[in-house]
Amino acid sequence: MAVRHRFKVEEVLALSALEPEARLELLEGEVYEMAPISSEHAGLLDWLLQTLATRTLGQAHIRVQSPLYLSQESLPIPDLLLLKPREDFYTQSHPTPQEVLLLVEVGFSSYAYDRGVKLPLYARHGVPEVWLWGQEGLEVYREPQETAYRHRLLVKKGERIAPLLLPQAEILWSPPL
Repeated sequence: MAVRHRFKVEEVLALSALEPEARLELLEGEVYEMAPISSEHAGLLDWLLQTLATRTLGQAHIRVQSPLYLSQESLPIPDLLLLKPREDFYTQSHPTPQEVLLLVEVGFSSYAYDRGVKLPLYARHGVPEVWLWGQEGLEVYREPQETAYRHRLLVKKGERIAPLLLPQAEILWSPPL
């Protein structure tokens, strides 16, 4: 008989310290090894980072591929986070959903996983807004309710979009692909 092991945040952090190259996410007690980042994924994330950085300077901390503490059993690593500013720059603890202004997942190769596994988890923990960037464009999810978001909109190239909690950070959606 197979035995299933459930993990806690501390255990995954210890494992990550032993294997720093391993990109591990903990979702509801299960450990997932993330695929290597493609040049397309990295370049598109860089474009979004540069686009948002100029509009959020002094209003939000920006984190790229860093942990978000949801619970003792869930420590996902979103592609990009805009966070409420904190004097310690989150050096004392990982951010929590209450500190998230915007969470972004670049989901070209991981779209089904991001949409089917991570998105419901983000909603359940109250992350206010998630942008999921996939082949069809930018999917914007707002107003978490239980394990889903009440509002979903699709942003096409050439349209404008702003994070709900940072309306002054409006951008023209014009990624380089």
